[in-house]
Amino acid sequence: MACEQNTWRDIQETLSAAAPNEGCVFVLARPSRGKDRVTVVFREAIWPEPGEVEASPNRLEISADYISRVLDAAIEKGSMTGAILVHTHPSTRYCKGIGRFSPRDDWYEHRLFPCFTQGRNEAISGSIVLGSEPGEIDARIWWSENDGLFMQPVNVVRVVGPEVRFLETQHSEWADHLDPSIMDRSTRLWGREGRRILQNIRVGVVGAGGTGSIVLVSIATMGVGKILAWDKDVLKKDNLHRTLGAKRSMVGLPKVKVLSEYAVTVATADPIDIQGIQDWGTSNEGLRGLKDCDIIFCCVDKFAPRVPLNLLAYIHLIPVIDIASWIHPDPKTRIVDALMTHAHVLSPGIPCAWCSGTLSSRRLTREAQGSQRDAEMRLPYGLSLEETDGEEPSVLPLNLTGAGLALILFIQVALRITERTPRDLKFILPQWELDESDLGNLSECECVKDIALGDTKKIRSVVHG
Repeated sequence: MACEQNTWRDIQETLSAAAPNEGCVFVLARPSRGKDRVTVVFREAIWPEPGEVEASPNRLEISADYISRVLDAAIEKGSMTGAILVHTHPSTRYCKGIGRFSPRDDWYEHRLFPCFTQGRNEAISGSIVLGSEPGEIDARIWWSENDGLFMQPVNVVRVVGPEVRFLETQHSEWADHLDPSIMDRSTRLWGREGRRILQNIRVGVVGAGGTGSIVLVSIATMGVGKILAWDKDVLKKDNLHRTLGAKRSMVGLPKVKVLSEYAVTVATADPIDIQGIQDWGTSNEGLRGLKDCDIIFCCVDKFAPRVPLNLLAYIHLIPVIDIASWIHPDPKTRIVDALMTHAHVLSPGIPCAWCSGTLSSRRLTREAQGSQRDAEMRLPYGLSLEETDGEEPSVLPLNLTGAGLALILFIQVALRITERTPRDLKFILPQWELDESDLGNLSECECVKDIALGDTKKIRSVVHG
């Protein structure tokens, strides 16, 4: 499961305030169906009105009116929309509240969830129980298929905002590093829990070129245990000077194949699973595979594929860390007057790529018109315009700087090593300045309105060359 951070905080605070009585709330839910796993994402809470719930320290009585109101809201939102019941087991004078489903919960939910799932096979519903201690949680999903009601435990609940929290249930399959001593020096920074998170989360890398190769090798070295990388290109000889881990003998082979094999040799996680997929990460199949990830690095060199990745971050609650570089020439002198590289977190609570200006209609239009568009405005970088063929330069030091900023943001998003996640870090030359964007969200932007819609909002694929 995955929940937007502000919604999760409101649920916890409101239900905790009901103690010593139990508390409950329904939240609308949508599926996010990946290639290997299904995530149920949720954000819209429908709170009970006075008289719709009777609560005591040991039980809840939910009225038919409340259930009907929630079901009507789910049906109105479409055939894929289900509902999640969140309730608490608070402490009593006899014992602490245990975050486990009770026999009465089992009995009640077997009668409740047919109301939400029967005849609505595209929808997935669920339930969560919160204990009185931090991190005490259990969760499960419910769905109908061939007129039968099915239930499956949830392993992890992902709470997503500028940072990500991973709440393991008793069914979690996460395991610690098999030899923690390998990770001793980094464990001193982010602790055993941080090491466990890196060992178990799935990280996607879209693009295995200049910045993508650096990110792929770096996160493998850092101890990330599950990595998926997408790129359809083969390695060319003019990639060697800026692709970390590339050798002359690899020219002509798929980038993700050779880089994934190299990343395995430097990986420190144990066990390690690195998959290189020779496809565009923003194809239909690529986007489906990305839904299996917990965090994604965007290492593409065009604007168009950033559009679906930007949407994915907010609609499916999967933070994306975007890396990009720009080289700006003076239009009159044709001399470089600024170099810039940035790392931008795309996640609920942080302005998206449209809000920050990384994406714009003009930029997408210019790109679609071809690489030679406005070529007369470009700097030849020591060559004639004909010889540059409209290609922007790419150099390892600038890529390393951008990837370094992105990796710092990654450990902040995944492990929260400081109190606040920067929105958009830019390193600018010749000023030698590191700036943080202060741009806010545009009020009508999709990153504000369409959070946690899952598969109910279609993302258009982008295939690029």
